[in-house]
Amino acid sequence: MKKLIKLVLCIFVALVFVPAGPAHAADEQPTEASLTDIEIFTDLLVTGDFLAVVPYDITFPTDPDVGIDDTYIFRVLDPTGTTELGTNTAVTTYNNGYGLGVVSFYIETGMAANTSYVFRIQQNPGYYPTPDYWDTTINPANYSTEDDQAAAIKAKIIDTAISLTPEFSVSLLTTTESGSTVLSTYGEMYYLAAIPGLQSMCPDIFGVQLQNPDFSKRSWSTAFVDLIRTKFAGTFVEDFMTGFAGMFSVETNTAMNALSIVIFGLFILLSIWKFKATILSAMIDGYCLLLDLMLMGFFSMIWAGFLAFIAIALGGVIAFFKRS
Repeated sequence: MKKLIKLVLCIFVALVFVPAGPAHAADEQPTEASLTDIEIFTDLLVTGDFLAVVPYDITFPTDPDVGIDDTYIFRVLDPTGTTELGTNTAVTTYNNGYGLGVVSFYIETGMAANTSYVFRIQQNPGYYPTPDYWDTTINPANYSTEDDQAAAIKAKIIDTAISLTPEFSVSLLTTTESGSTVLSTYGEMYYLAAIPGLQSMCPDIFGVQLQNPDFSKRSWSTAFVDLIRTKFAGTFVEDFMTGFAGMFSVETNTAMNALSIVIFGLFILLSIWKFKATILSAMIDGYCLLLDLMLMGFFSMIWAGFLAFIAIALGGVIAFFKRS
């Protein structure tokens, strides 16, 4: 009798506590399982590569508790539907992946343009004891013919994101300050997982873009300085300044620099006395005048840089004491 009771208890424990297998999934069939508006892009990262953006719809009356990556497999097959060329699973970020969504296939080599490949939704044999599948055969109309394939991808993503936004109940798109439509934070999270490598294939779909800076050594020359220094060579201005410099037995360039400093000082005094400007604003205006004289060839670029340093130092001192 005791053995019989132990046997009954063992059977009861097994039924209650042992996890159920996946056989119950056979009753969980979708009301919709289809692929629509598949678009193929080529020559993105290397010549001859192949990117398929594949919107799908796998809808249930009540979504399974497990993610779609455990229940469904997406496959791309040759035109006969017998040789597998690629496989992928959907992203479970929103709604566990069920309903509307997007998967992608990136194949670097071996795909022929305008070929009628077969795209298949297949139930995972590890979850469905008797798996079903649904095929969609593409044609040349599914291949993007745009010259700018990156721009075509952006248009496709924006189109799918508009459809998915109400499905996910979050906005997948946003607008930058310049008016460009890009992925929102939610959109980036979804599409970077759904289309690996998207940031390299279509950087314009992101608000923040990564660029490879050019660190090549830059060559410098004195061509601009030489042009300024010799601007009045052979003109009456040089003749006048040479005569003016001769009166003081100095070089022509020295005389032109001295004259520029005198004009600079008079300008500051006039701004403060006549126009009631502050010392700081008068120095800023005076330095702008010096820059104009430098570009005209009257004032030395070296002295202009030195005076800029002096002006910034004095401005800092004035601002410090004004705050204190």
